[in-house]
Amino acid sequence: MAPGINRQPMTAATRRTAGKIPFLLLMTAPLLSACQHRDMTDTVTGWWHGFQGGEIAKLRAPPPGENLAYPHVGRTPTQAPNLPTPEARLSLTTRLEAQRNLAHRESAAQGALPVIPPPPKTTPAAVTTANAEQSGMTMTTVGQPEPPAPSAINPAPDLPAVASAPPPAPAKKPPVQAQPPAPEAELPPVVAKSIPPTPPGQFPKIGDLPPPPPQFPGFDLPRDALLSDPIRPDIDTSTPEGTLIRFQPATDHVMGSPQGDYQHIVSQRGNRSLTIRGFGAFMSSDAALAPADQNREIALGLLRARVVARALVERGVPASAIILKAEAIGDGVRVTIGG
Repeated sequence: MAPGINRQPMTAATRRTAGKIPFLLLMTAPLLSACQHRDMTDTVTGWWHGFQGGEIAKLRAPPPGENLAYPHVGRTPTQAPNLPTPEARLSLTTRLEAQRNLAHRESAAQGALPVIPPPPKTTPAAVTTANAEQSGMTMTTVGQPEPPAPSAINPAPDLPAVASAPPPAPAKKPPVQAQPPAPEAELPPVVAKSIPPTPPGQFPKIGDLPPPPPQFPGFDLPRDALLSDPIRPDIDTSTPEGTLIRFQPATDHVMGSPQGDYQHIVSQRGNRSLTIRGFGAFMSSDAALAPADQNREIALGLLRARVVARALVERGVPASAIILKAEAIGDGVRVTIGG
C-alpha cells in the first residue's frame, strides 16, 4: 500500500450506487444531445412518431426558401394599397343587399318547386288468339293489308260434325275488286338548303342585323340602346333597419350567441320602446306568396320575435315597452329602438 493513501472498504450500498452510474450516463447522453436544438415537447413527439412508424416517423421536408437570404425590410411597401373609399364600399354593400333581398322576393314569387309525378306505366294490350276468335275482331296498323278470309289455304277451325242435309249451293256473287292498301304514315320531306361557299380569306355572311339606333349630334348612344331593360318588380329591396339577430333556417332557434347584441340593445334603449320585427322565409324551396304560405311564415316570424322579446325581458326591459311585428319574407329578427 502506497504511503498517504487511506483506502476504505466498499460496502454493499456503495457497490449498488457505482453500478448505476454508467447506466444513468447512457440514459442522459441522448437527452442532452437531443435538447441542443429541440425542446422537451419535440423530443417526446419524435419518440412517439418513431414508435408509430410509417410516414409520420420520417423527417419533414425543409420549408421552401430556407437557404435563401432574408429579405430587406426596406423593400416592403410603405404606402397603403389603393382601396375604394368608404363611400364606394358602402354603395357596393347596399347594392349587394338589394340584390339579395330581390332574390328573396323573386324566389317567393316563383312559388315552391314543382313536384313532377312519375310517368304512368304503359301496359300494352295483348290480344291473344282466343280473344280474337271470340270477339271476331282483328287489329291492323296503318298501311297493313287486311287479313284474308278463311279459305282452303287457311281453313277455319274444326267444328263438330252434325248429321244434316247438304247445304244448298250458294248463289254466285259478283267478283269483289281488291282495295289498294292505305298509304303509310310518313314524315314531311327534309329540304336541304345549301349554304353558298365562302371565298377564302372572308368571313361567312351574317343574317339581318337590327336597325342602327338613331344618332344625335354630340351624343354617343350605346349599341344596346334599343334593348329593353329587364322588368323589375315594384318591391322594397332595401335592408330593414335595426340590430339583426340571426336564426337557424325554418326554426326559432337562435344562431350563435347574441348576448352581446342583447346588451347593446338594452344599453342604447333608455326609456324608449322597442320594436321587434320577425321574418319568416329564408330562401327556402317552399317559400311562396300564396296566402297559406304567408300565414305559415308570419307565424314563424312571430315565434322568432317572441324568443328575442323573452331574452330582453330577462335583462330588465319591461314587456309593455316591446312591440312585436312579423313579415313573411326576410332574414332573422330586426330590433329597432323607438318604433
